[in-house]
Amino acid sequence: LLFVVYYFNADAMLSEKNVLDISALQGGLLGISSFVAGWILYDRLCKSFLIRQPLAFALTGFLLLAGFAFFYTRVFSARAAYIHFVALIGTLMVANVFFVIIPSQKAMVKAAKEGKPLDPSLCNKSLARSIHNNYFTLPVLFVMVSNHFPSTFGHAHPWLPLMVISLGAAGVKHWLNLKEKKQQSAWVMPGSVLLLLAAAFLTA
Repeated sequence: LLFVVYYFNADAMLSEKNVLDISALQGGLLGISSFVAGWILYDRLCKSFLIRQPLAFALTGFLLLAGFAFFYTRVFSARAAYIHFVALIGTLMVANVFFVIIPSQKAMVKAAKEGKPLDPSLCNKSLARSIHNNYFTLPVLFVMVSNHFPSTFGHAHPWLPLMVISLGAAGVKHWLNLKEKKQQSAWVMPGSVLLLLAAAFLTA
């Protein structure tokens, strides 16, 4: 759909000459290469010491995504920038499953069948990527829906409401995760709602 709607119809949907005058081929290459670059940076981040520091990892990851969001709004039309941001997160989610989660599970099953000791690092890696995918889900859904509301991507600085919506949606997901674990937090849900209301205020 990204190819059909945006890359094959670049003049109408992908690019805006007042943002950056690029051809369909240039736009497509920029988009696809950004997904590859995003995965490489994210994967290296997951393999760094920050993976053992959840708050620092989350902040670094958020800033990385914000950088891509800013880049997309400086290259593509605002609507296309939002879709590319979602496609980037979707790429990370699929790559997590394909390159980390499934291979780890296969290796653990093989070790169990052969009666060999399990490598705990495989479980830790798989768990971390699964948790990341869990937090990605609501931002992806919210941003996809936001594409039907031009007030979001029609903002003078479209990357700003995009990141506010993403952070608020991730906050809602965090609250749901805490609730699932029977843990209470007095500030997560109100803070997330305030962020989403701030996005509504920004785009009013």
